[in-house]
Amino acid sequence: MKLAIAFTNFGPYHLARLRALGISLGQRGRELVAHEMAGEEKKYPWRAERLAEPFTWTTLFPDHAIEDLSAASCVAAMTEALDRDRPDAVAVVGYARPESMAALKWAENHGKPAILLSETQEIDHPRAWWKEAVKRRRVRRFAAALVGGERHRAYLAKLGMPFDRIVLGYNAVDNVGYASRTQALRSSGERPPGLADRDYFLAVNRFVPEKNLVRLVHAFAMYRADAAPECAWDLVLCGGGPDEAEVDSLIRHLGLKAAIHRPGFLQESELAAWYAHASAFVHPSRMEPWGLVVNEAAACGLPLLVSDRAGCVETLVPDPPGATGRRIDPDDVDAMAGAMAWMAGLEPAERNDMGCRASRVVFDWGPERFASGLIEALELANSGSGAPSQVSREEYAR
Repeated sequence: MKLAIAFTNFGPYHLARLRALGISLGQRGRELVAHEMAGEEKKYPWRAERLAEPFTWTTLFPDHAIEDLSAASCVAAMTEALDRDRPDAVAVVGYARPESMAALKWAENHGKPAILLSETQEIDHPRAWWKEAVKRRRVRRFAAALVGGERHRAYLAKLGMPFDRIVLGYNAVDNVGYASRTQALRSSGERPPGLADRDYFLAVNRFVPEKNLVRLVHAFAMYRADAAPECAWDLVLCGGGPDEAEVDSLIRHLGLKAAIHRPGFLQESELAAWYAHASAFVHPSRMEPWGLVVNEAAACGLPLLVSDRAGCVETLVPDPPGATGRRIDPDDVDAMAGAMAWMAGLEPAERNDMGCRASRVVFDWGPERFASGLIEALELANSGSGAPSQVSREEYAR
């Protein structure tokens, strides 16, 4: 039995999941074929290392960035790859990208089940009725689904996927790798430059409006204004993107250049030092389907301040408040500043206990959970109860 899956470009998150899935399928005498659409993605310029992988890795456009490919070329390449590999089932990421819809159509044409992989929650965007109608028609064509958490399951069920065909566990990172790297760095005592003896909040984001970094900087300024100078924390903003100039201008305007550090976009191995010595992690996004950086921070044992809009928040910052951290309202700058003051005011042992609880929570949601979840969804798809809903010819044409 052969399963095919495709992502736009393989980064660390994808490879951690694919390796776990490939191993799990191999133990069952099954095979995984993973299609990487392009060798580069400008939005996420990560570097991936090919190892002795437990799956077949095929890059369809090795010398191109995904942003430079036309929809027609993605459709043609995916169809050709599936015609060549002849999988017994396909796992499809979302219901929008051209190669995803091509894989779904290929599965239908060949009588194979298609599993939907989704991290969309209803609150991510304003919802137009006609767009939701299109999504419902597409969702009905899948036999089962793997999603991130309860919010994602609720939204997919609202779009028409039967609740009992939706499995949790899609969003995962290499928990063991993050934990081992940060533990080694803590033991070595080596700290990031310029932060030899300072506590700091850490944020890891693309610099785009939905990540809400302007409000975070304002909240940090309010926190610093009220904190005693001798114990005030710094803030580290890792990442890059189109809003960098605006954020840097605001930092200068508020006189915070000495307290806010900007290391830029970092590869996974480079991030480890910043995770290792942070005192807390803050994630203020106004729109966040999941928030995999929160998984990373939790795996590294950090206490968490996470936007209540993030899809991960109910999983990684569960009730009661304070178990692993606190949920924050990304639109309320005063409350965000208050949450930072609350976190900084805790005893180190209290923060350490929160971080330990966060690491225990996230270790239940690692790559192995992704693998077992997708295999469960595959079994549902292959069972009689997993047959997709019948779609009329008129609906299919739309």
